[in-house]
Amino acid sequence: MALQPMKKLYLCFLWHMHQPYYKNPYTQTFEMPWVFLHAIKDYYEMPWHFSRYEKIKATFNLVPSLIKQLYEYIENPDSCHLIKTFKKPVKTLTEEEKNYVLDISFNANLNTMVKPFERYYQLYLKKHSSTAKFTHQELTDLQVLFLLSWTGNYLRENNELVKNLLNKKAGFTHQDKVDLINQLTQFLKEIIPFYQKLQSDRKIEVSTTPYYHPIIPLLIDLTSAKEALPNITLPKVKVNFKDDAELQVKNAISFYQEIFESKPSGFWPSEGSVSNDTLKLFSQYNIKWTASDEDILFNSLGNKNLESLYKVYKYEGVYLFFRDKYLSDAIGFRYQNLDEKQAVKDFITRLKYIHEKVDFNPVVSVILDGENAWEFYKNNGKDFFDSLYTELSNQDWIEVITFSQVLKKDIVVENLNSIKAGSWIYGNFSTWIGHPEKNTAWEYLSQAKQVLESEKENKNYKKAKEYLLIAQGSDWFWWYGDDHFSHYADRFDLLFRLNLQKVYEKLGKDIPTNLLKPIKKLYKQLILRQPTGYIKPIIDGYVSNYYEWLHSGEVDLKFDLSSMTFDTILEKLYYGYDEENLYLRLDGKVESITDKGYKLKVSILATCEIDFTFPLQSTLYENNGLKACSKKVIEIAIPLKLFSCRNFDLSFTVLENDKIIEKLPVYSVLNIDISQDFTYDWIV
Repeated sequence: MALQPMKKLYLCFLWHMHQPYYKNPYTQTFEMPWVFLHAIKDYYEMPWHFSRYEKIKATFNLVPSLIKQLYEYIENPDSCHLIKTFKKPVKTLTEEEKNYVLDISFNANLNTMVKPFERYYQLYLKKHSSTAKFTHQELTDLQVLFLLSWTGNYLRENNELVKNLLNKKAGFTHQDKVDLINQLTQFLKEIIPFYQKLQSDRKIEVSTTPYYHPIIPLLIDLTSAKEALPNITLPKVKVNFKDDAELQVKNAISFYQEIFESKPSGFWPSEGSVSNDTLKLFSQYNIKWTASDEDILFNSLGNKNLESLYKVYKYEGVYLFFRDKYLSDAIGFRYQNLDEKQAVKDFITRLKYIHEKVDFNPVVSVILDGENAWEFYKNNGKDFFDSLYTELSNQDWIEVITFSQVLKKDIVVENLNSIKAGSWIYGNFSTWIGHPEKNTAWEYLSQAKQVLESEKENKNYKKAKEYLLIAQGSDWFWWYGDDHFSHYADRFDLLFRLNLQKVYEKLGKDIPTNLLKPIKKLYKQLILRQPTGYIKPIIDGYVSNYYEWLHSGEVDLKFDLSSMTFDTILEKLYYGYDEENLYLRLDGKVESITDKGYKLKVSILATCEIDFTFPLQSTLYENNGLKACSKKVIEIAIPLKLFSCRNFDLSFTVLENDKIIEKLPVYSVLNIDISQDFTYDWIV
């Protein structure tokens, strides 16, 4: 009797590499440096990680506008505002340039990128002190350490200059800095050839995305937003962008063919956004496979049967994969707070459950951002990936392969009659349309398109069209409204409007005055309300009366988690103080962690650095003047005499058996100021 073949679980990773087109169309300068910084930290690093593991294969999605920017950096590194400024001797910098250096050079994760460098951390503390005037030497050290903090492990292990500067630690010269910048920009030349080689070796598959990363379903038909949200308010537009949608796809395929000497098999649609018409467009251009989120599948099927997630689907000749939200978001957001062995154990356990649950060979799609999560992991994620890829290699029931490769395996493929339009965020398009600011942007885009299409005979029509296509990128719309926060939201707004202005200029038309004014007016706020007076709550785990927290500040602890799909335990912070204590109140699912062995760590960081850790219990906890009680809410009183700073960063960590369960805020810095004297305003 023939042996039955072992049931396999096919694991398909897709790492999505994307940045919007940051070049100012008037100055030809890259306004923001994220392409360069992620290039030296992540774009080579990510495929390098798994290239060392024989049994691990993966798909990398490279957006054409990202590759275009990498080539432009190689051609002219000084087109980057950061590089051009950093190359100048600090003694020649204007005050504006110094302020730029001080602002941009602390754009690094405090725990994983700043603290590992003793000198960098000293400069960070100085920046937060009352005497934050930097010497020329300190500014030079700051610039070099910022760049070193953004280098990935590959560079730190293989580049002699990087290794030497890491060993030098401080006291860098201007020449050190210039040499480092030159070597880092030279390194950019190695990135795309590395992908080309890995793909030719069949170690990876490179997929792509519509050229400037637009939301294709909305370009084809704005009313597709109503499929998931029937009551959404749509912008008032007089044209459609269907021809542009096709051009974004066609241009992406042509560009891919230039780089990789073949047509792409797979398309990751921007933000996982799909619709019936989008898939028909992909089919028209012979795209073999695409992917989206599990919410889209469940909305399309009308049920949430988990087993259906691990099948492959087909619509209009295009194969469809749907990402496992739990596993994808676990890598993107959860595992950064766990020991790598604990994280990998959770990942493998989940896969084992899927493998045993179904009676077919499951295909598990793990699809996520390939660049932004790793700064929240220690060692840029290397320890996690080494542990993950080692364990996956040791499982004979798992095969880690690409999406095109899995289509040749014995898997279940079912036909879909229709697909519900939506994206990988909430299963709808509300991130890019519906809010008044987002709709205004669509209306400005529509007006520019209307003028452009009336000028098809204009000699500059094609050039003007390119600026319109850039303005269709999803990122501009992402930052409008109040659902996301960025310190650089004004820059995104400006770049969007400048590209539309360029459409009119190229056509020889007057630029509408509305494009000269910012669209961005609403900002998502971490701190919703500042304290307005002293408070003195009873520490009993209850909001005892209306007045108890009336004058407190209020913080939305979930404010930077808009793309995450899992709940947090802690949701809101209320804070205040009097002349003796700092008072904190945490709201959320408090009862689920009370009297169950959990602890809370409160971390204060500025010129002083101190942690307070205590059990979450319903009886009053007291230690050295600190009081805490957890019932309906968590209430805490911390004596001001225990720490000296009055302006500080604050974070909260929920622990179970000393393992991190949750840390908030996740991405943002919560800066608290308790220096204001309310003595004469205080009413008891």
